[in-house]
Amino acid sequence: MPPFIWLQRLWLGIRDRYHQLKPCRFSVLVALIACPVFLCVAQGTEILRTIGEGMAIGELAYWPRVIGFFAALILWAVCSWYGARVLLSFDLPGSYKGPSSQWALTHVPRILGVAPILIVAFGFFVASRSYDKGTQTWQWLIGFAVFSAVLAVVFYLLLILRRKWLGSTPSRNVTGVGDFSWGTIAGLGLIALVSLALFVAFTIAPVPVAQFMGLGTILLLSASSWIALGSFFVFLGLRFQFPFLTCFFLLALLFSLWNDNHAIRELPRQEVKRVSALKAFQTWYDAVEKNHGAGTTHPLYIVATEGGGIRAAYWTAIVLGEIQDRNPNFAPHLFAISGVSGGSLGAAVFDALLSEPSSFKFNEKAHLILGQDFLSPTLASMLYPDLVQRFLPCPILSFDRGRSLEMGWEKAWRETMGNDRFAGSFVDLWKPGPREWMPALLLNGTSVEKGNRIITSNLRVTNNFLDAEDAAEKLAGYSLGATEAACHIPLSTAAHMSARFTFVSPAGHFPDGSRIVDGGYFENSAATTAYELATRIKDWCAFKKITNVDVKVIMISNDPRKQSLMIAPAKPGPEPPGPKRTKSETVTGHFMGEVTAPLFTLMNTRTARGTYAQKAIKVEQRRFKAVQPGVTAAPLEPDEAEPKSPDIFYFGLHDLKVPLPLGWMLSAAAAKTMQDQVRRNDDVVQNGEAMDGILQSLPGPTP
Repeated sequence: MPPFIWLQRLWLGIRDRYHQLKPCRFSVLVALIACPVFLCVAQGTEILRTIGEGMAIGELAYWPRVIGFFAALILWAVCSWYGARVLLSFDLPGSYKGPSSQWALTHVPRILGVAPILIVAFGFFVASRSYDKGTQTWQWLIGFAVFSAVLAVVFYLLLILRRKWLGSTPSRNVTGVGDFSWGTIAGLGLIALVSLALFVAFTIAPVPVAQFMGLGTILLLSASSWIALGSFFVFLGLRFQFPFLTCFFLLALLFSLWNDNHAIRELPRQEVKRVSALKAFQTWYDAVEKNHGAGTTHPLYIVATEGGGIRAAYWTAIVLGEIQDRNPNFAPHLFAISGVSGGSLGAAVFDALLSEPSSFKFNEKAHLILGQDFLSPTLASMLYPDLVQRFLPCPILSFDRGRSLEMGWEKAWRETMGNDRFAGSFVDLWKPGPREWMPALLLNGTSVEKGNRIITSNLRVTNNFLDAEDAAEKLAGYSLGATEAACHIPLSTAAHMSARFTFVSPAGHFPDGSRIVDGGYFENSAATTAYELATRIKDWCAFKKITNVDVKVIMISNDPRKQSLMIAPAKPGPEPPGPKRTKSETVTGHFMGEVTAPLFTLMNTRTARGTYAQKAIKVEQRRFKAVQPGVTAAPLEPDEAEPKSPDIFYFGLHDLKVPLPLGWMLSAAAAKTMQDQVRRNDDVVQNGEAMDGILQSLPGPTP
């Protein structure tokens, strides 16, 4: 045998099998996508965890959702198998005519049929590892894993035995749709009706329908729909020898020039006069002087809260809510919150809760609002109406998946608080209400065209914020002055302006066509804006000789891999040890390094810029004290007085048992993990010390 002839034969065999099996590519592609979703992605594992937790609660009402999940799983398996079997069995003009494998023809469709069930079985097993053995949730997840594995075996056996029972063989003399068997026509009709019904339901009422069905069921049904639809167009391409799929792809590229349906929602304009940050500071100062003792030292708090999806939103809201619950004097001393992405949502929820006239536990309300499933409506719209939009020549705003996410937040607020404040105008938060002072919001987004910040705020975005654009002026088309312009948009939309991270949340576009994306693209800590605000207020106090205002910064981080905020001391000396990380920094490796290195660098700079901004605040404040283990205040210059309290308080998170996801849905276990860390002190976080330091700085009773 000539050298390397075996390699040539191997290549020819692979080539032949590729061409033979190419018609069933949609079944293969969907299975390949599902593997990382359910086995590697934290949010995918979270989906399966919620199923186990729902059953562990013991509510009978959860059984229909579980039954629907497994029914959708079986439908996916049937579509994956039948689509492959039909396309491989038909002898169409465009079908492969070369050497074929009878084994592949017989068994590949069966393997593709059981693959979805096995993927979910392994997914349940991976999800169970987040719980202690023997707990109810662990038992349910292991039970579902075993049930799915048994279901895969039974399904495979049924595929083998069905021919013996039916006593017929498939025909290869198919030249058109009219030659389909009644079973094939009935199956295609059923999946078409299901897909159409889901499309209509997710267009008319995406939030209630999707939340009722659950994200897992939606994903499985969408897999079924797109396998069936994609396989049908593969059939048409083979039948008429025309590249239908390529044409659809090219049309989507062409229509993308003008069919963007992700417009920022606007509300009718109101007469509003926005003030600058310094004017707002004077209003705040007059209020605390009147209500909390003229001449006494007043702490002024500025919050910088990181991005991180629902993890950031939930953590921000419960941390601020816990402080407010323990000392109601926190809100009058909270000047502003700078947020990015999920942190902006948490900030908006907390500010909205402050505007409510009735009394309640802020932490509990934040949990009820943000502990809900916001991912199901978003992905339901993404996989059905918004995906169809890509192939339509004109934009249909109701198909926008971003609106579904916003409406999910609005529904959660409405069900918890009994009003539509989150669907109401952003500017309504600062109308006269039960509180004399309402903290300002500075929600940071990123400009697609310029790469700089776009700040959504009730304050005028002046040149105090370097190279930042004012969202209010962009919404007004720069037709109004900075004072008259305001963000006449729903509060949910204002939060979303900062939380449009690829690819679940699309870029939103302003009336002039420019676009805004997640603030984390610029920097993910929100500390740049907080730093500029803090330094401007301190400079103003020095200029006005206001000596009884103590500017303090609260940093809320939610990244377990966040590096220490250690900086070199002002004078020579050893750097104290910083807190530990829960997990080491991720090393991306060197695969395709020349291609991937720029991409990884661009993505990681957003976190690095955030850390730099946080350290910049620390240097500027100069009086940073230990709210992390082993951290001491930087040495003071001889003419500096020893501070009475720290000026920066840091709240962090770390993974304990349950990984904390970045998407828009939390399991009960993930929520409990964060609740348990609000006042936790260990070798990773010192949240309890930070909480105590804040409470001690405020007037009034402390625990």
